[in-house]
Amino acid sequence: MKKLLSISLLLFINFSISQTQISYEAIWLNEGMEEQYMEVEKFWSEIKKEAISRDLQNGWVVWKVIKDPENESHSKKPDYIVMNAYKDEDQRKKQVNWEELGREAYKGKLSKSKYKKEFGKWEGTRKKTSRFLVERLDNTEWKVPQGSKTKVYFNGFQALNDDYENYEMKYFKKWHEKRMEAGELGWWEFNKVINRSENENQDVTHFTMDVALVDDYFQTYPEASEFTDQMLRKHGAASRKRIIGDELELKFVQFAQN
Repeated sequence: MKKLLSISLLLFINFSISQTQISYEAIWLNEGMEEQYMEVEKFWSEIKKEAISRDLQNGWVVWKVIKDPENESHSKKPDYIVMNAYKDEDQRKKQVNWEELGREAYKGKLSKSKYKKEFGKWEGTRKKTSRFLVERLDNTEWKVPQGSKTKVYFNGFQALNDDYENYEMKYFKKWHEKRMEAGELGWWEFNKVINRSENENQDVTHFTMDVALVDDYFQTYPEASEFTDQMLRKHGAASRKRIIGDELELKFVQFAQN
């Protein structure tokens, strides 16, 4: 799993600051359907691999949302988040007949009847799906040592004023880079919501992803000893409101290999 996580997050390096667009699918499963859902995504991994080889998208990642069964609020969280990445808007808008593409991917591997049965299974596993479309604004360099134990944190924020993006990119990014120098963080990215489904949270405007290298990640903040730094941190924190906070576990990944 550590190797798989390292490989998958190299995907995000390939999507570093550019015209990259990523769709987030938040998925709630029907009760008792997790095993079947995993089978569906395993089936789709071959189709996504084929799509990537044909330059129809750049990456695909399936994450499980870690939940605390004793925390009542966690019951409202999605069960999985699927990310589909594209190098730009033009690639994202390419027309794809997924059923026909899948037939090509499974040609010689599954009979036509077996393929049709497998292709239709996804509908029965999902209770609800909502979507965000985001665009990459910024990220750090990749500094995750090979084989490191990592924790992945996925946060959705509401911008409270026009200064928020500058605080993230011009102040908090430097803060994250200090944490990277201290060996606490391996990767950080910052994305802006450019579209969403009607059933998705309407307040979230931006997302961040942190790949932490320590267990006590939220208790090891750099000190703000100077007055200027204290004020930047204070007003930077006041420029945003965290609405979504999830820990993610990697399950499947496909990406373009350059």
